[in-house]
Amino acid sequence: MPGPIFLHMMLSGQRIHPGCFSIPPGKGGAGDRLLMKKPSFVFSSRQWTVIASCFIILGLGSSLNFNFGIFIKPLLDEFSWSRSAISAGFSIFMLAGSGSAILAGWLADRYGARYVVFGGTFLIVGAMYFASRLQNILEFYLLVGAVTGLGRSAFNTPVIAYIQRSFTRNRGLATGLAGAGGGLGILLTAPLIGYFITSFGWRLSYMAIGAVVLALAIPAVLLLRPMTESESGGGAVGPRHREVAPLPEAAQGMSQIVRRRSFWTVLGSHTTDCMCHSILLVHIVPFAIESGIPRFQAAMLMSALGAGALLGRLFCGVLSDRIGPKKALFSALIIQTLPIPLLLFSPTLPVLYLVTSLAGLGIGGHGTMYPLVTREFYGPKRVGLLVGTFTSGASVGMAAGGFLGGVLYDLAGNYTLAFVFSFAIGVVSLFLVWIYPDRKFLPAGAAGAAGVAQTKLAGETT
Repeated sequence: MPGPIFLHMMLSGQRIHPGCFSIPPGKGGAGDRLLMKKPSFVFSSRQWTVIASCFIILGLGSSLNFNFGIFIKPLLDEFSWSRSAISAGFSIFMLAGSGSAILAGWLADRYGARYVVFGGTFLIVGAMYFASRLQNILEFYLLVGAVTGLGRSAFNTPVIAYIQRSFTRNRGLATGLAGAGGGLGILLTAPLIGYFITSFGWRLSYMAIGAVVLALAIPAVLLLRPMTESESGGGAVGPRHREVAPLPEAAQGMSQIVRRRSFWTVLGSHTTDCMCHSILLVHIVPFAIESGIPRFQAAMLMSALGAGALLGRLFCGVLSDRIGPKKALFSALIIQTLPIPLLLFSPTLPVLYLVTSLAGLGIGGHGTMYPLVTREFYGPKRVGLLVGTFTSGASVGMAAGGFLGGVLYDLAGNYTLAFVFSFAIGVVSLFLVWIYPDRKFLPAGAAGAAGVAQTKLAGETT
């Protein structure tokens, strides 16, 4: 800013925005470092509305995904099914979401997120209503497993892809804020579901979940309309998100993308990572109960996990804007994986809270990072399809992990083998992230052009 203008503004009492002191991009030195590492925390009112809508939808989806284990003991008590049989319901839930995530991403790319989420809402509401009346294991697999899994995929992939297209500034922060709904959803719903099951039974609890989804999802869906260039970041206060060069195969189509090692390392890391933490998600509550923890306190462990996930999404969202998604993802996986062996040596209530809180911190962090990695590696054009594809791999990992946890328990009579396997497969995920390809920043002009192209695509397809 020229000196005379600056002096005039000071003397006249005008507000001076910090952006006035930014060095123009592309001139080198501190200006480029500011552009890359200091995201603005200011969003427009329209952007906050979008973040709030995505926050609600992702929170509802996570409440379905992460609270499955709370229902295991009540179902065991009423039906005397085996633990592995009930765990298979979670596997069906994740596999149904796995197959439909690719379709949901493709539909979101083609028709927009609103229609896909709207359809998923009615699948979930219907499944929860009829689940409150189920009488046998096949009905459980169909309703709580397959149909709810289909609806859950519509609450995840389209919304995440919508965010990646719709923000050209502070994309990591926007993703983290919206994704924090997942952590808050677990934090709030875990004690409520535990209370409902204790006070009114698991059947009424399923019906209550459906009612809450219907009441909150429909208003949120209606706000997911297309965003103009100025709404997505062109007119926002603060520096534009610094873009990186996509991988060469990103411009060559899916046939070339799936032939490269980078695609399989991202898919493999997401799959093994989710296999690791799904054992905790499904089995930490029954493990706590068997360790002598009262049921309500055991259910509250999921609230601790939700609180960790809430903080993890926010922290890693900001961190990724500073150090990049790859390093932030690796940090989140370390936080998730390393504490698991503590469960084998001291399954006391403080240790259980510590492990689940740190696991939640890691889960929330990497849940925010994978869409950002996808957007960074492959650009905005196929982000819905690719996020859906990687989410499918994650769902396969979740299904396998939850089921294997039950099988290993039935074989050993305790959770020792299950937690050892969880830790080992988490280390595999860390290695796969370590060998991700490094990316280079685009020149400032190219970054701006990429942001404009992204915004136009969002307006056409969302």
